[in-house]
Amino acid sequence: MSVFMIIMGIIMVIGGIVCVATPILTTFSLMHFFMILLFVTGITFLIESIRYRSVPNLILAILSLILGGFIVFSPSMSFVTETILLYIMAGWFLVRGIFGLVNVIRMRKEIGGGFFVLGLIVSILVIIAGIYSFIHPVLFAGALGIMASFYFIVEGIDLIAAGCIGGGNRMRPA
Repeated sequence: MSVFMIIMGIIMVIGGIVCVATPILTTFSLMHFFMILLFVTGITFLIESIRYRSVPNLILAILSLILGGFIVFSPSMSFVTETILLYIMAGWFLVRGIFGLVNVIRMRKEIGGGFFVLGLIVSILVIIAGIYSFIHPVLFAGALGIMASFYFIVEGIDLIAAGCIGGGNRMRPA
């Protein structure tokens, strides 16, 4: 297992370096995965909203299904879809931040002071990211590609380290 983890880590680091070289292309490729993720998230939120009778989650579920279904069921409009996806993702950040803010405020007493402040800060940052992404969609596309690239590199390094540590632990007697 350790050798496999090291090999996968090396592949992820190389993939991350390749993605850094083409951040906009990386973003457009990732957007297809984001839309599939939105579709799956919509189904999950729909089940949760029915189970817990939550209207905000029902609204979020419907929006997620519509946005996710847009790319899942119409991949042939590639360029138009990718351009629209930038605005859809920006809108998604904005809506998600607003719903996060509403949920944090509503759950203030249950989650306590520290988590309330953390949730408030994260929700506000997500709202700001959504607004900024509407204003500068190309910068948003490049930033997403670079963030994904660094994620691949960091996770690759983590896999390599875990593979090396796992191999070292097997050598020691118990």
